[in-house]
Amino acid sequence: MGEATKTVLVISYLAPPQLDAEAILVWKTVRELSRYFRIQLVTSNEGQGQDPEMELPRDVSVVLGRTLKPSGTLLRRVTDKLVGYLVDEHYLWAKVNRIPLQDGHFDLIYSRSQPGSSHILAYRVKQETGKPWIAQFSDPWANNPYHSHHSGFRKSFNRKWEQRVVETADKLVFPTREIQAMYVDSYPHLPILEKSLILPHHFTSDLYPKQSEEPVRGPADKVTFSYLGSFYGSRSPEPFLKALQYVLDKFPEWKDRIQINLYGNVSSGFAAMVDACPVPIARGRAPYLETLKMMRQSDVLLLIDAPSATGSNPFLASKLIDYLGAGRRILGITDEQGTAADILRESGHTVVSPRDVDGIATAIERYMEICLREGRTEVPIPNQFETRQVVGKLASVMQEMMRD
Repeated sequence: MGEATKTVLVISYLAPPQLDAEAILVWKTVRELSRYFRIQLVTSNEGQGQDPEMELPRDVSVVLGRTLKPSGTLLRRVTDKLVGYLVDEHYLWAKVNRIPLQDGHFDLIYSRSQPGSSHILAYRVKQETGKPWIAQFSDPWANNPYHSHHSGFRKSFNRKWEQRVVETADKLVFPTREIQAMYVDSYPHLPILEKSLILPHHFTSDLYPKQSEEPVRGPADKVTFSYLGSFYGSRSPEPFLKALQYVLDKFPEWKDRIQINLYGNVSSGFAAMVDACPVPIARGRAPYLETLKMMRQSDVLLLIDAPSATGSNPFLASKLIDYLGAGRRILGITDEQGTAADILRESGHTVVSPRDVDGIATAIERYMEICLREGRTEVPIPNQFETRQVVGKLASVMQEMMRD
């Protein structure tokens, strides 16, 4: 622990053992930050979807704030919908919980979203203590293109609080240059470029099964395509499933040589489509470490993003970075412009627009031919996305801010 006397207050509504993409990022980040600092984590007592394998280091102290949400699943959904019409669904957590500030025993505030309520609570702490504050955004907040369905009240709430946060935080962190540019355009009166940095998501290599446990093999009898994530809203399995049907119409003998895994939530609107697939699909949910094992046991990993209106994807899915750490081939069904596409191409993987079903079919056919011929082979892993690299840069920024 290089800065043994320094303490970082981490504020994130989502945190382990919650089984959620943001909670997983918090877990990997906190594990690494604890090598540099003492960590106090403020999170929620959210009880939905637990992964007990995601254990925090023992020296991380945790404060669980009340969500004030009903325990029943149906009633919780109704409550979230009603609250979310006006404000962030988790706003009450940020509003009513008081962080123990006795003796001022922390040196820096570090908050993460989504949800934005994490930053709202951090804003209160900043106002009360004046401590330096880093606000990290995994996705855009007020201008998220996939939140256009929000009411006018909710949009006004998001915009008001986002502006307070970006004005007040001492440092902003974004995962892509596209999201950073969105904030530069939204707040031209603020020095966004000067006070922000870009840090991508990251993978932790020691969480994967050892490579020696997954031997490289020769020609394959069956090719496994895996998608580890959820389908909802405009993120649909349709482009891949349509393309797969095209391929099977051309090569019907491949029907028994393809295995498809979809592990994550599939919204009801896509269930019939998935059920109608001519190839049996293994479905379910799995703990995070189990999904990493599934990645290593796959031949081709699928990234399926929603198409954007502009043809440029501003987002960076955390599962894409986990895919890179698995050392397997990746088929990126995503906009051909944007950070995700750039990372895939630079790492030697395939990118096809979600709108280009013929192109996706061509990519599936090519991967089938390669995998049937060569089997499950290792591909180079880009180490710049390793947790120690990415969070090490964050730790350096924190150290500099605490010295000022």
